[in-house]
Amino acid sequence: SSKTKKNKIVIAGGGPTACEISQSLARLNPHVNITMVAPTILPSEDVAARCVARKILRKDGVEIIHGHRVVSVARFGQIPTAVIDDNTRVPADILIVCCGREPESNLSCLKLENAGIKFSRQGVEVDKNLRSISAKHVFAVGDCASVIKGGDRRASHAAWTGYHAVQSAFLPRFLLPSDSIHPFVPRVTFMDPEITSVGLTRKECIRKFGENGFHYLKVDEAGTDRADADALERSTLGFVELRVSIPHGHVLGATVCSPAAAEIINELGLAMSNKLTVRDIARSLHAYPSHGYLMYRAALSLAVNDIWGALAACGSVGKIISAVGRTISYRLSNKRRKNKISDELKEWQSEGCEQEIDYQTIVDGSLITTPGISFLEASKDETFCNLARRYALKNGRRSKTSKT
Repeated sequence: SSKTKKNKIVIAGGGPTACEISQSLARLNPHVNITMVAPTILPSEDVAARCVARKILRKDGVEIIHGHRVVSVARFGQIPTAVIDDNTRVPADILIVCCGREPESNLSCLKLENAGIKFSRQGVEVDKNLRSISAKHVFAVGDCASVIKGGDRRASHAAWTGYHAVQSAFLPRFLLPSDSIHPFVPRVTFMDPEITSVGLTRKECIRKFGENGFHYLKVDEAGTDRADADALERSTLGFVELRVSIPHGHVLGATVCSPAAAEIINELGLAMSNKLTVRDIARSLHAYPSHGYLMYRAALSLAVNDIWGALAACGSVGKIISAVGRTISYRLSNKRRKNKISDELKEWQSEGCEQEIDYQTIVDGSLITTPGISFLEASKDETFCNLARRYALKNGRRSKTSKT
């Protein structure tokens, strides 16, 4: 509505809303300079999702100032400017703040204490049935309920909790069909392509089971027939990442980047809710070359990744032998693993999985920064390990073991 032309837009924040708005504005008008300032892009997601989000945004012309935050807005001369925490000044005709909202700020103005309703920074303090712990006739649902974690604050989950709060209010607990808080909430960032996840992140799996305590597989879309067919029309940076339990093969979590990622993650959420295994998914034939076929390939690979998986495909007798052999093998290997892996090492591995590395290369005299991989993945490269050790020694740090 302004009569003056706005050429510079700064977006403060790196969550799903910030990513969606940045890409939409960049595609609406490629002549507008869009700068995104955030400590981390998609902070609640895995490194794979964060890296692909940055690649997608940069491909659409969005400049990303990573590892920083906007601390103030000022006018220097006639130029409105966003000031970053390292005192860098970014010209901004428009500032869009996408930093999220805490339940407490919205609840404090309601004077709930006058009704005896306790609330905190996390929201109205409720039990697992969404009933207020201080006012038993009051229920809280959606984002304002203290038991709903930040990553699970989604519109679909708010509707779920609302339905079950009504059930909890009128029915005795033993008649309620399911939990009031859904254990597997799909998380979707509606970019193009979509980025989705459900269940445990890779970091959470490593912290719980150790790096080798679960099966992990990431399958890239690039090089598939569907990607080759669509390459001229869209980005083919998609992938499917599955995290699966040992020995039974239940899906622990998944991350998907695809034009139809929301539909794929719905299928995986269905598998998790019904305790299906990757072998169950692999037995359901998927259309080729649909977007979901990539997930089918990943599930099939995990289903037959050892001799027990191959036996499970050999009829009823094979399934029995596979189940017995897999259980015995797991218990023996798990006993050895427990003696070797400490909680401290699991914590180091999970933190290494969480940290990103940007690769910087010089091409034709220009410094090119490419979102890379996690420290945990990079640590498998001997060249990287040697460089890391030299850097640590140079800065007066020594690792506890020569292999760390």
